[in-house]
Amino acid sequence: MVVLAIATSIDALAVGLSLAMLKVPIMLPSVTIGLVTFCLSMIALSAGNKLGKKFGKRMEILGGLVLLGIGFRVLISHLFHI
Repeated sequence: MVVLAIATSIDALAVGLSLAMLKVPIMLPSVTIGLVTFCLSMIALSAGNKLGKKFGKRMEILGGLVLLGIGFRVLISHLFHI
């Protein structure tokens, strides 16, 4: 989690610097990013709730397997430089 927090902070810093160098007014991009993030989060929350009710424990297991697969893929790519 700490590494993800640092990566997110670096990403935000890069975006902020880019917007500053381009002399873009910050209000429109900030509102747009906030609205898109909010809308996608609400859609994902609603879909997760509906799928959780429909499939129950199977969806939790599938989600865990997907996360394990992603982690395994990252591990292999870092170990073998693929």
